[in-house]
Amino acid sequence: MERVLFAVSDLRSFATRIRPVLGDGSTLLICSHVAQLLLRIGSSLIVTRLLSPEAYGVIGIITSISYILVMISDMGLRAYIIRHEHGGDELLQSVWTVRLLRNVAIFAIMFVGAGVFAELYKAPEISLAIRICAAPFLIDACSSLAGATTERNRGVVRLTVVEFTRFLMVTVTTIIAAYFLRNYWAIVIGMFVNSIVGVIASYTVLKGPPVRFRLEGDHVRDLWRFWRIIIPSSIITLVLTQTNTVIMARFFPMDELGKFSIATTLSAAVMGVSTEYVMRVFFPRFAEANRSSIEQAKEIYYSCRRMVMLFFAFGIGGLIGGGELLIRILYNEEYLGTGIYLSLLCLTPLARLISLPAEQAIITRGFIRVALNANVLRLGWIAVAGPIAYIGIGPLALIAVFCLAETAALPYFLWHLKRYDLLDLREESYLIGAMLVGAAIGYVCYMASEALIASGALPNF
Repeated sequence: MERVLFAVSDLRSFATRIRPVLGDGSTLLICSHVAQLLLRIGSSLIVTRLLSPEAYGVIGIITSISYILVMISDMGLRAYIIRHEHGGDELLQSVWTVRLLRNVAIFAIMFVGAGVFAELYKAPEISLAIRICAAPFLIDACSSLAGATTERNRGVVRLTVVEFTRFLMVTVTTIIAAYFLRNYWAIVIGMFVNSIVGVIASYTVLKGPPVRFRLEGDHVRDLWRFWRIIIPSSIITLVLTQTNTVIMARFFPMDELGKFSIATTLSAAVMGVSTEYVMRVFFPRFAEANRSSIEQAKEIYYSCRRMVMLFFAFGIGGLIGGGELLIRILYNEEYLGTGIYLSLLCLTPLARLISLPAEQAIITRGFIRVALNANVLRLGWIAVAGPIAYIGIGPLALIAVFCLAETAALPYFLWHLKRYDLLDLREESYLIGAMLVGAAIGYVCYMASEALIASGALPNF
């Protein structure tokens, strides 16, 4: 027992010494997500050799259904908690109760409607898997709001460590399950581990408000005023992000859907790094500065993200130009052809480097409808360009239209930044330049490798 106490004391002492070195946690956050990206690629190298592309197609459908139900009922709780002026225990308990009721409803819809969803994707054989994958919603409903409150209080370091540990546990579990099962159930097991670890961490490692079933009328009405703006925007986001999967399921065989799911996972991992930086470092810092001094907020808008976003733009540009080369390096011949999907899907996270910080800054200034209006513009782009692309070229061109939808909203965000005296076009142009350099390097490397393989100077890989 004494040894345990000494070990805990030493750990706390180490944490106290190292904490000042970590600063606001932004460096640790980026390093963590880069490490996760590399580990995700490494685990994918293993799992894709144990599972077929069809297995990823099944998981892609289940993930799409889950995402649809989440977005239809999205309340923007994360943003609501971070930006709220007070965030007392009673408010947070009402938010927790609303989230609990929502998750129970999602579970019921997904479980009961599994057969209908399976038919929609032309995959009736996976209805059982859909029902089982509804259970994590119930598990997630039991977690506290410690993650959101820690984020509000800028506890980036603690959150980053928790989520990296959670990621490692899910990754190891999935690899072991894939080795023994050799089917998509291995990834399903990983989903359950992810939810269970999240619940445990929210009560043990993270500090949050006490959990209690509470529905205060004033708090619920305030949440509704925020929610009623978020819901239409979320529904449009749903159309923008999930229609691609439906198109792939209805017009392409399951193995192509599996390749598309692999590309979606890689592009989502890339976007996850930039999104988490914006939401956990940039957004809380900007919101805090905006509450105290508008002039300080103006300075922080670009200084807080300049070098990080340039790095992201260069990397995403490399994937756009050399996506197929990455797939050739990482996977076996079964997965060749995934690169075109990866290059197209990376157009969205590239545009989000500009649009997401702008959206959060504008919402912080009080214009909550900006997300809804931007989504209307994205939907308008698809309504005009989508039919032309599909009729003129085919389903793949229609997917490209969806991937470019984020770009269509950029002028609107830039206009609002100018309206709030936050816009610096020179800063924004640096991102475009970094992307072009990355894309050029990626494309040259891809073409050079193809030429060397064709000439026999480089063995086929």
